[in-house]
Order: sequence, then structure tokens, then C-alpha cells
Amino acid sequence: MLQQYGQTRSPAVRELYCAQPRKSGGEVIRPAQSGATRVGICIVFSLVVGLMLGIAGASAQSGSLYGAGAPEDAAYVRVFNHRSDGTVSRLWVGATEFRNLTTGVSSAYRPVTPEIHMVYLNDLFEELIAREGVYYTVILQDEGLLIHEDPTHRRADLAQILVYNLDIAEPLALRSADGTTTVVGELRSGESGAVAVNPVAVELTVFLGNGQSVELGDIGLERGQSFAVFVMDDNGRPAARVDRAEILVE
Repeated sequence: MLQQYGQTRSPAVRELYCAQPRKSGGEVIRPAQSGATRVGICIVFSLVVGLMLGIAGASAQSGSLYGAGAPEDAAYVRVFNHRSDGTVSRLWVGATEFRNLTTGVSSAYRPVTPEIHMVYLNDLFEELIAREGVYYTVILQDEGLLIHEDPTHRRADLAQILVYNLDIAEPLALRSADGTTTVVGELRSGESGAVAVNPVAVELTVFLGNGQSVELGDIGLERGQSFAVFVMDDNGRPAARVDRAEILVE
């Protein structure tokens, strides 16, 4: 049985404020391109169902779950290329350069200094206010850049699943293959959500509100690991990409 220990949900953000009280992801603002207004979304729930694997309440430093040697006083940024014009040769997050970003693939997280950064690609740019120990995912789209704040995965005994609805108009949810158990959802276009679960073998499927679905199968959940599910429109049909999070320290 897939046991859920906490879920968060947040829209893509343009600016990230650290001065506001935070529960799970804090207060966010949608990108200007969407025309949406300021929204604060914090959804947290906890299900205690039976005996947990490992040490209850165990935690780990932010970098240790994704790879050794990551600085603990940094923020972390990764990039997912969802542009239609192919590989992006260079993108900058402040002074940190991301190179050769293949379409439909996410980069590893890279440590950046906790401060205000400008994320820019050619004539596209967004401001990122990076906070210490916080993770961010930058989505490269044809019309602009979207920035998501990712919940930090601190449970070495659990697996984390993050789901991103990149551009599917219909609300979507990640569920067990038979549709009976909702893992993350409902997520509208531009939103993301996350949950921590026991790392059991389970068949997963993305279900859309219009009846379409994308079968993921068993994505190989592992203790202490974080898995991202990027759901996107592919020539009028829904598609999904699953990546396991890593940190690249140079």
C-alpha cells in the first residue's frame, strides 16, 4: 500500500518571498504571462497508516539525499527544457551557467548562492529570490520562463514524488494505476505538487479530467530519493517524463 506522509501544492512562481510566514512552499506569485493574480496555496496533510520504515521522524541534510558533497548553505536550481526549438546551449541563473539542455529532459540541481538572481535565456528573463536550503525548478517554455519552488526532501526513509503540469489544459492527478488512490492532484496548467511516500513497488498513472491518461508503470521508488514527473502536451496528446533528482557539484 502506498502510504502518503505529506503533500504540498503550488503554482509556478515569478517571485519568491521569504518574509512571509511559511507552511509548505510559502506565498507565491504567478508569472506575468499567465495573467493570474497573487495566490498563496499551502496544503498539508498527514496520514499515519501503520508502521513506518526506518527510523520514525528521521531527517537528513538537504544535500545528502541527492548526492554527497553538496554545500548545506546553498540554494539549488535545476532546469527542464520544454521548448519546441530543441536543445538550449546556454542558460544563466545569476553566475551559474547551464549548458546543452536537451528538450524534454531535466538537468541536475546545481547549488547557487542564496540571493537575488536573474534567470535569463536570450531575451527571456525572470527574477529568482533564492533562499538557503530551498530547491527550485526552472521550466523553459516557448513563451517564457516559469519557476517552481520544490519542497525540500528531508526524509531518508521515504521517497518523494513531485508532479508538474507544464501545459495540460485539463486538471490532472497522479494516481495508482486502477485510479482508486490519488497520490498528487488536482493540478492545473502551470501548477506542481509533491508528496512523501513509502518506497513500495506500485503502478502509477497520470489521469486527466477529460478521461485521457498516461501510464507510468512502476517508477522504481527508493528511500531518500526524489522523483519528478513532468506532464506535457505532445502534439495534442498528453505525455510524461520521469526523472530522479540529483545534485551536481563542480
